[in-house]
Order: sequence, then structure tokens, then C-alpha cells
Amino acid sequence: MAILIDSVLPGSLAASKGVKRGEKLLRVNGLEVRDFLDLEFYSSDYHFTLELQDSNGTIRTLDICRDDNRPLGIEPQPYYVRSCANACIFCFIDQMPPMMRSSLYEKDDDYIFSFVFGNYITLTNLQESDLQRIIKQRITPLYISLHTTNNELRQKMMRSAKPVNVQSVLTRLSKAGISFHVQIVCVPGYNDGEELNKTLSELLGSKWNCLSIGIVPVGLTKFRSGLCALRSFEADSAMQLLNQVEDIRQRLDSQIIYPADEFYVLAGQEIPEDEFYQDYPQLENGIGMLRLSYQNFKHKKRALLKELRRRKADYLWVCSRSAKGLMFRIADELNQRLDDQKVRVQVINNDYFGPQISVSGLLTYSDLKAQLEPLPGEIIVLPSVIFNHNGETLDGASQLTLKQTWDHPILLINQYFEDWDYL
Repeated sequence: MAILIDSVLPGSLAASKGVKRGEKLLRVNGLEVRDFLDLEFYSSDYHFTLELQDSNGTIRTLDICRDDNRPLGIEPQPYYVRSCANACIFCFIDQMPPMMRSSLYEKDDDYIFSFVFGNYITLTNLQESDLQRIIKQRITPLYISLHTTNNELRQKMMRSAKPVNVQSVLTRLSKAGISFHVQIVCVPGYNDGEELNKTLSELLGSKWNCLSIGIVPVGLTKFRSGLCALRSFEADSAMQLLNQVEDIRQRLDSQIIYPADEFYVLAGQEIPEDEFYQDYPQLENGIGMLRLSYQNFKHKKRALLKELRRRKADYLWVCSRSAKGLMFRIADELNQRLDDQKVRVQVINNDYFGPQISVSGLLTYSDLKAQLEPLPGEIIVLPSVIFNHNGETLDGASQLTLKQTWDHPILLINQYFEDWDYL
């Protein structure tokens, strides 16, 4: 096995040794290199050797001594991400409308991406060699889509081409010192109620190295033609789940179970205080986002007020339904400190995906265009999370398109109030 070198960083250790783009990296310290993680893992020593092969098949060995001020500088070809082989009844990607960005239809289920980026994996496509590598290289923590510890029910929900005994895998990983965060996508009529009790009790009562448990409601779009009929959570069922989880947290003396923000919003309950989320281990799942956003807002309020006063204008703050309560609270606090300016809030309904989708990250340009109603002179404030790293919305509109649509300045604010800037 080998990796093809895509580029070499100028001025790096590899460049100084004459490593070239297009060469193959065969081994580091005599160990075969399969991907970027192997390269990082094996080249972490102060002194190591690289075995390379050029386009003519000539093999050479280089000795490298680490320099704190210089990176190794080898960039492998893009990693081939392992795909999901399941057909989950609740899969959000299967509910996506056509003609969106191709990357939105990719179903990754890759344990390396789980470790590096916090992506959730199902464990159903792991080979024995994968498990051995995870244990040998201590690829931990992992992020696991569990849903239930009932193997029969798990297969019914995930419809995997290769079902696994999930208890056996978690036991093996735990015994080897591998820890994990767990996600439960809760589907009414399937893994809620007594089944959820059983799952949580087994997770907390076992010797598994479970670091946190996130419970999120199934997300259902309006694009479910031909898919399994499912029910979503409503106010009463959301309240019932919150009470159930709180009872288990108290009864089993555990603080690592975290219901999603959507449950509190649906049930009309206050988001828990900052202490509830500890170090926010399920933040990538959106759990605790509303609380952390408000905590950061309080710390950045003075700087944000300074920014708002700089333009001497009123502001129209745009948000999703799930963030409605938070945004109205923030607007009230800002208005109390502003003299001749005003911040007002407009909630955007998600007509694109359907009324059951309420989070800011799934707002689209088409809904903004149809619903946004700025008054003359107002500056539009948008959550930056509606754009990807290329500056595009889910339905493919660029930031330039938004600037051309409204003859108003547009201020983008990070959902955690970490930074802000104008388009």
C-alpha cells in the first residue's frame, strides 16, 4: 500500500529533502502508509525515515529530523471516504430534494473521519483489520450512531447490508481503551419510550467507555415520497421525552445524557443552563448550541454593540424557528443599550424542506428571498451557518447573489458569536 503525494509545501522538511509531487510514499519507519492518518501517526517521532518511489519505479529512503518551526509538508491526494452501506428509515439524505450540491448527497460512514472531524459512524462497515487498527493506533474517541442497544430493533431501523452485534463491538473497543460519544436519533414508535429506557440503562450500566449520549429527534422533510412512514415529535411527546431523560439522569446519577435543543423548543421549555452541558461534548450534533450562543453573546455583547453603533442604522436580525426565543431575547438586550437604533427579528419558516425543519443551518436562499422583508435603511443580519466553506447556501446561491438580491448591507454573524463581518 502507498499514498500518492499531491503537493509538497515550500520551505517544509519534505521540500528540503527533495520530495516531489507525484511520488509515492510507501513506508514511514518501515510501516506501510495507507492514508493521511497513518502519515501523521507514523511521522510524529522526532526522527523517522521515509521510503519513496518515483514515477520511474526507483525507490529511495530519506532520514527526517523534526524541526519545531517547520512542518513535514507532505499533502497526500484527497482521501477516499468510506460510504454508508445502510438504508436507515430516518436517513436525512434520502429526504433531500433533487438538484442541490452533489456533496450534500454523500453518505460517509468512515471511522477516520469520525476520529478527525467528529462524524458519526454506524460500525456496520468495519472489517476486522479496521478494528485492529483502531485499537493499535488508539483512534479515540469515536462518534457512534447507536440509536438502540437492541440489535434486532437496530437492524429494523438501519436496514444494514452487514448488521453487527453492537454490544460486542462496543465491549471490545472499551476493553481496548477506546472511548466514544453516542448519538441516538429518536423515532417515535421505534426507539423511544421503554426502548429508550433500556438503551440508556445499558449504556450507563455497562463498562463501556461512553463519554456522552446525545438524543436528537428524527428530522422529517416534505420529500418523503416512497419512504417509510414516520412520525415526528410534537409538544407533548417532546415534554414526555425530556421528563424521561431527567428521570434517568437522576435515577442512575448520570450527567452525560443530553437531549437536543429541539426538544426544549418543541416543549416550550427553557434551555438548560451552561453547567448542564459541561464541556459541550455533543455540540457538533447541535446539542447545547442555543445555550452556548447566548453565553458567548453575553461575553461579546460590548464588542457587538460597538459594531452595531458604527453604522448608525437599524438592523433586521434573521433567524430560524428553533432560534426564535434566543434571538428575541438577544434583540431585547441589545435594544436596551442602543439609543437611536433598533434591532428587530424576523423568523424565516423553512418552506423549502418543510415545516418540521426548524434549524438555522438548513435555511435556504429561496426561503429568504420569498420571506425576508427589510425596511428602508435596515441592515440585514444573517447567521453565517447558512453558507458552506465556499460561501454557498444549501440551494446553491452565492454570497454575491444575496448581495444583489437586497439593496441593503448584510452582516454575517457566527452562530456562536465568535466573529462577524459584512458581505
